[in-house]
Amino acid sequence: MSLHFSRHALEKARRRGIDISYISQTLETPDELYRDIEHETTIAIKRKDDNFVVVAYRRENETVKVITVYYTTKLDKLVKSKTGRGAWKKIK
Repeated sequence: MSLHFSRHALEKARRRGIDISYISQTLETPDELYRDIEHETTIAIKRKDDNFVVVAYRRENETVKVITVYYTTKLDKLVKSKTGRGAWKKIK
């Protein structure tokens, strides 16, 4: 699997102090996985200490394009909001 990061994703990771290796781990072994219907992306989520790393990406042939990354401490609220309005569908 080849990873490609958008400029936006690299900037957000840098600003938020999210290590590229942890983004890779999140993509390889997510704790939760969702399909974002609105943006046609996949959302991978992995716990890191008291936070959760959220990675939005698209798979294009053999390449995974990371669109954005962020931390949240309120994963339950985020997931409830997104699934409640039908924006996200749970995969795993």
